[in-house]
Order: sequence, then C-alpha cells, then structure tokens
Amino acid sequence: MIQVIALSDAGRAEDLLRTLRATLDDATYTSRLKNAVANGYCILGLEDDGAMVGALGYRITFDLCWGKSLCVDDLVVAPDLRGGGHGGALLAAAKAIAQDAQCDHMRLCSGLTRLDAHRFYETHGFGGFSKQFVLALKGT
Repeated sequence: MIQVIALSDAGRAEDLLRTLRATLDDATYTSRLKNAVANGYCILGLEDDGAMVGALGYRITFDLCWGKSLCVDDLVVAPDLRGGGHGGALLAAAKAIAQDAQCDHMRLCSGLTRLDAHRFYETHGFGGFSKQFVLALKGT
C-alpha cells in the first residue's frame, strides 16, 4: 500500500531514505528533514506486509523554465526488492499526485554515475534534458 507519510511518522521510512543520504550525520539529517517538510517536502511510503519497502520524497515547485513541477528528491526501494515493480509503483503514485495538482512536469536529479537509475527513469518515461551544477556554500 502506498500512502503519504506524516512527518511525525517519517521514522518509518528513515532507514530507506538514509541509504540515499548516508553522508549526513544524524543531526544534519533530522534538521534537513524537518526544514524540507516545512517547505513542502512529502514522503510517499510503500508498505508490504507491514514493512516499509520503498519511499519517494517529493515537493511541488514553480519556476519560469518548467512551470509547476512535482520534483522527486528521493526514491529508494529496499535493495533486496529492486526490480519487483515497487519503484515504478511509487513513480506512478507521484505522477497521479502531480496530475491532480495540475503540474506541467515531473522532475528529478540523479547522480552521474547511477546508470542503473538512469535506465530505470528512462524506462518510466523520463528524459535527460540538463546537467545540474552545484556550488557548495556551507560544506555538505
């Protein structure tokens, strides 16, 4: 079952989300999650037999280039369950949210070396249109 997870219950998805953000210490992770939620970040959780097996973090934004977009910030499925359709189900749920919110696009960024993830996204209709550039101002 896929459902939006409240911040008060976000710990249910933490083990999965932390696999994507392993470089963050506990205090930084907790602070960033709290601030992200305060700025519109939501988590979709996918449960199977009471266990959290997948999570998708997203937010809805608006900018001049893309208009209204649902931005996927985090997408993770338990490593032993990858390839079983869980990631696709989470993307489909996010797409339904984007359509209900009348978004113009869904967007996401993926690390340059994550070729398996790139193939997954392309299989689900995403195309590569740009390269993200980042300038660190405060370290991590």
